[in-house]
Amino acid sequence: MQNKIFILQIIGEKFREKIMSINLWLFYVIGYGIAMVFQIWANKKRGEPFEDPELLFSDKKLFLISMIWLFGGFAISLFVPVNFKLQFYFGLIFCIIGLIIVLATFYSFAQKPGLATTRIHRYSRNPNYIGWIIFYFGLSLIGWSLSIWSIMFFIYFLVTIPYLHWCVLKEEKFLSNKYGDPYREYLKNTPRYLGKPKKK
Repeated sequence: MQNKIFILQIIGEKFREKIMSINLWLFYVIGYGIAMVFQIWANKKRGEPFEDPELLFSDKKLFLISMIWLFGGFAISLFVPVNFKLQFYFGLIFCIIGLIIVLATFYSFAQKPGLATTRIHRYSRNPNYIGWIIFYFGLSLIGWSLSIWSIMFFIYFLVTIPYLHWCVLKEEKFLSNKYGDPYREYLKNTPRYLGKPKKK
């Protein structure tokens, strides 16, 4: 009996060591994996891809910087150990909230082709970017420590905010050219990031 208990303790300790050795990349990949699956569903339901890929592939500078940002974050996350302390649970909550906002954005896009102005897009022109910022903040908490890689990932998160704002400005110009007056009207009535829509 004692031998069985001893063996179970060893197995439990080994399992704990495996869990504790998980790095941040796993949460990074899970988040993006869920978002990509939902995006594929949204595009299929919508009948056409929504605007971001069209903009991304038409602007070489935007495409290059976006790839550096995406894979740079993943590369750093490979070396960030997950910190299973109190901030891990707060970080997990932020990640889930951010991902829910991103998925709600895709659901809004999926309703019909063309400009999305209903559901979550009534309160923000760019809810997906808000969702990703919250998600990355959550990742920063999950992996937070005083290690150089954790600090680098937090700096990456801080850089993400102006990077996504730059993407928003690019997207606004692109959509204004594509949709014309209907989009400009949407610009006037709906906050860029978050707020109460103006009454028409």
